[in-house]
Amino acid sequence: MRVRRLQLADYRNFPRLDFSLPAGPVVIVGGNAQGKSNLLEAVYLLSTMRSPRADSDGELIRQQAAQVEGAPPLARLVAEVEGCGGPLRLEMIVVGRGGGSGSLAARSAGVPRANKVVRVNGVPRRLADAVGQLNAVLFTAHDMEVIDGPPSLRRRYLDITVSQVDGSYLRALQRYAKVLLQRNHLLKRVQEGSARREELAFWSQELVREGSYIVSARALTVASLGPLAAAAHAALTEGQEELTLGYQPQLGGAVDGLRAASLSQGELAAAFAQVIGQWGGREIGAGVSLLGPHRDDLLFHLNGIPAATFASRAQQRTIALALRLAEARYLLERRGESPVLLLDDVLSELDSQRRAAVLAAIADYEQVLITATELDRFLADFLAGATLFQVAGGSLEAMTGASGAETGEASSGAPSP
Repeated sequence: MRVRRLQLADYRNFPRLDFSLPAGPVVIVGGNAQGKSNLLEAVYLLSTMRSPRADSDGELIRQQAAQVEGAPPLARLVAEVEGCGGPLRLEMIVVGRGGGSGSLAARSAGVPRANKVVRVNGVPRRLADAVGQLNAVLFTAHDMEVIDGPPSLRRRYLDITVSQVDGSYLRALQRYAKVLLQRNHLLKRVQEGSARREELAFWSQELVREGSYIVSARALTVASLGPLAAAAHAALTEGQEELTLGYQPQLGGAVDGLRAASLSQGELAAAFAQVIGQWGGREIGAGVSLLGPHRDDLLFHLNGIPAATFASRAQQRTIALALRLAEARYLLERRGESPVLLLDDVLSELDSQRRAAVLAAIADYEQVLITATELDRFLADFLAGATLFQVAGGSLEAMTGASGAETGEASSGAPSP
């Protein structure tokens, strides 16, 4: 799978861009804050339907466009994709809305509220149905937060990974969120004496039904990712360090991650239902749901020691990179075609051995977009086979490659309808 063409209009710092991408490695060079990361974000946004960086969708609209009076501001992203299933056209329009609601940070920065509209091959689709039409894997420096940050980041990582191969999973997540909200509200009312404990039965049953599907999918995914991440990490470290992944479902200790991967959804649901009945008093006392996938975690151990606590920054970066390489291999195995790799400044903090290992690991993927501030961290052989672009101030230009020939094609024309 590869992106043949990317078109942007009033997106981030790009007024207009029409970017034809070849297969193979594509190196995008530029200084800080020039738009390198924005380009990778655009592809990933069309894959997952959500930005890994924006607190609100309004941030995706170019600031100058958002400040124009009259028509509502909007950003437009279009990707023409070539895959095993034939050509695919993905379009997202981020439409700004007036008003003063939204996050405090967004309001203070003048960021408009916004909605997203998505079309697949010209047909309007729900966001959930468009996820995974384009498979992409994104690595950024912020990935280290998945290792040592709060559990919510690790749950989000799992959710995005599973959603790219299982459309039912994302819908289960959406239903689970609604059930959890209703159940927590009822638990609070029972705690206050304004509702009866028996009223919890229906919402507990719904929580178990949706939650058992989520736990099962996560457990199976981690069971597949674990060996792939271990192998990728061993290659990056020349076998000097051993990485292990562990899934930790929050089912009151009734089922651990390894057992969850071996049980059917029905068996998981039965175990979940039993323990949730036993925890009723504690949940009423807390006024919130204490069990379920909203409290799951993903654990990383390096040589048997928790990586979040004891791994150095360089080790955490290597773990995060191994995890993304494992994710790419997982998507390849599940979907039967190579995902697009998006590597944002991946080589900057790696030594020469690990840089060489990374470049070797990505060599076989159909398309890789990799950003850098300088070319000196790339091997000459890699650059000789890559297409080079330079980005500055929201403008993209082809560079002269290592072979001396100008490579790549980009223009500042507006996206065609």
